[in-house]
Amino acid sequence: MSSYMALPKGMKEETFAKAIQEFRTILGEAKVRTDQASLQPYMRNTIAENGEPHKPSAVISPTTPKEIQGVVGIANKYKTPLWTSYGMENEGYGSAVPATSGQIILDLKNMKKIIEVDQELGYCLVEPGVTYDELQQYLKKNKINLWLDAPAPATGVSVVGNILERGGGYTPYSEDFLFSCGMEVILADGKLLRTGMGGIPNSTSWQVFKWGFGPYVDGLFSQGNNGIVTKMGTWLMGPPPPGGYMPFCIRFPRLEMIAEIIKPLMFLRQAQIVPNATALVNAGWEAATVVANSGKDKGRFIRNGGGPIPTSKLISTYGVGAWNLYGAVYGSPEQVALNWKYVFGTFKAAFGDKIQIITEKEAKGDPVFEYRKQLMMGGVTPQSPLDRWRAGGGSMKFTPVAAATATECYQQAKTASDIVNKHGFDYLSEFSFFWYDARHVVDLRFDRSQPEEMKRAYKCYDELLTVFAKRGWAVNRTNTAFMDKVADGYGPAMRRLQRTIKTALDPNNILAPGKSGINLA
Repeated sequence: MSSYMALPKGMKEETFAKAIQEFRTILGEAKVRTDQASLQPYMRNTIAENGEPHKPSAVISPTTPKEIQGVVGIANKYKTPLWTSYGMENEGYGSAVPATSGQIILDLKNMKKIIEVDQELGYCLVEPGVTYDELQQYLKKNKINLWLDAPAPATGVSVVGNILERGGGYTPYSEDFLFSCGMEVILADGKLLRTGMGGIPNSTSWQVFKWGFGPYVDGLFSQGNNGIVTKMGTWLMGPPPPGGYMPFCIRFPRLEMIAEIIKPLMFLRQAQIVPNATALVNAGWEAATVVANSGKDKGRFIRNGGGPIPTSKLISTYGVGAWNLYGAVYGSPEQVALNWKYVFGTFKAAFGDKIQIITEKEAKGDPVFEYRKQLMMGGVTPQSPLDRWRAGGGSMKFTPVAAATATECYQQAKTASDIVNKHGFDYLSEFSFFWYDARHVVDLRFDRSQPEEMKRAYKCYDELLTVFAKRGWAVNRTNTAFMDKVADGYGPAMRRLQRTIKTALDPNNILAPGKSGINLA
């Protein structure tokens, strides 16, 4: 029986022990752990799969790029796979667990330097262990008046990790990867690369001009396993002047209205009258937000014999809409007043008195409205409002992309809710509207302590992927149990290209094999 929790595939224990000893020689024992207590946090998982296929063999916690270069050199020598974890960026997508058993977790959470914040131009350069709450506290402490764009939740989440996973927030800077600018990367051969303008000695434009010269390569390091990012620049939003921010909520009483909502909404979005990523939240998700922000539990969510909760019950019990639209207008006070007339008038013309329009005046400090208000100005929130929805800690986020048209959003919502309800789960969804697309996030919540429910959740997610792929609706992110299936859906040409790049950059397959379905094994 091995003295290690797991071993890399095909590796003998004596060989692995030699590698561990060499890691400890350059880093010290405290930064290289193989004991079960140290590895247990990296096995915490919310997906519908037990920990056996994802057991790590060790955890290594470097603090400098030079240390990472040393780790990569040893990993190449012994062919020990390294699964990079930046810090809580994968909640609902597999957390920190590796795609395959036996990989070493390369945890970058202790790389905490906020290297630069430029208040004049509004950018920062940070290491991968810096979290959104730490960056926000830094801005407050130093009286730097800039807004973040943060996901929900964001406390404890790595800024770099979330951007690399192409996560998004709710401000006008919501397309987070688009607003990143310049990376420092350790490649699989241990060499250090600075992308964009960073290759120029003493560059003054590394964090202000994305493209550099020649092919743009930053995308190779997002949602992939071609390098280890040790620094990243990202742009921060200059806040509007006093009186220049007006959040709003519009509640719609019927599920079928989603098809009618999209056309006026996208007119306002594409005209930049509403410039942020607006969130269209269904009754279940909104009810969970009510409970999470009420300060007191209103009791357990109303169950329907253990099955899905009817929308009508959620509306009557929690005072939510069948759909709840959150957006904001930004600018000078004069611009805000004018643009709000367009927003109010557009929806009133489309729906009349069928809808409820809420601003801060009508909300009167309502905690759910305040929660969304904070998100749309880059506020950092501590937990998902869905965490109390169902006991057992199971969460798998299903994230198909929709063309932001009335027909497609309606069809996606109907298809997803039918499948999720068929398997006995609640359809909990939020559409986030960007430029031309809508990110359709479905959070499948289930009880991981119940084997039968785990099986149903796995089958449900698998059916969602299968049915949506047949309709031409691809997901843009998935958990470790389904990465291969999603990658296959993008076709053999893409698979071949990714494998070719991986072979060129990482011929020993040491960097996160299996990430996004990319593996040389």
